[in-house]
Amino acid sequence: MDRPTQPSLTRSASFRLDIYGLRAYAVILVILYHFGVPGFAGGFIGVDVFFVISGFLMTKIITSGLTTENFSLIEFYLARAKRIVPALVTVCAVLLVLGWFFLSANDYKTLASHSVYSLGFLSNIEYWLEAGYFDADSHTKWLLHTWSLSVEWQFYLILPILLLTAWRLSPRRKTFLLLLGTGTVISFGLSIYTTANDASFAFYMLHTRA
Repeated sequence: MDRPTQPSLTRSASFRLDIYGLRAYAVILVILYHFGVPGFAGGFIGVDVFFVISGFLMTKIITSGLTTENFSLIEFYLARAKRIVPALVTVCAVLLVLGWFFLSANDYKTLASHSVYSLGFLSNIEYWLEAGYFDADSHTKWLLHTWSLSVEWQFYLILPILLLTAWRLSPRRKTFLLLLGTGTVISFGLSIYTTANDASFAFYMLHTRA
């Protein structure tokens, strides 16, 4: 009897139904929140679920590459860019075209500015400097949702460098996990402290989301 091919085994092992399920729940929560469905006023927590999933997957990819000694920083960045940049450019381009016909001059100028910040993955900082996410005028910002994408990309840029540095300084598994755990605790502590003192800043910034 022929043995099953390795690619099929790899696909089966790598397909995580639990993660796809969590993604589905997260999407549903966010949609229900934005449509104002009663009982889902906290549905924006779906974004946190996405961040957790992303952190888990990216850390797994990086640590697996470091363990097998075939991790490439450039390839990691390119893989993330291929998944994000084309769709983001398309969204910004379509909205700019629509905005030309449906927005006033001032609103179109704002949209153009937001597009630049979104494409530069700095929109989380821009929206923090402007009115908060939950303010009344937030619904007029067509690209407000890109704040989370900016946080994601900033995380993608910094995480592999931190893990690669930690791995080279302490390749032993226990020491590496200790460094990783320490960084997680620090970020969590900053999130708790900053949320109590400046909720908007904590909501948008990378170091309190990491």
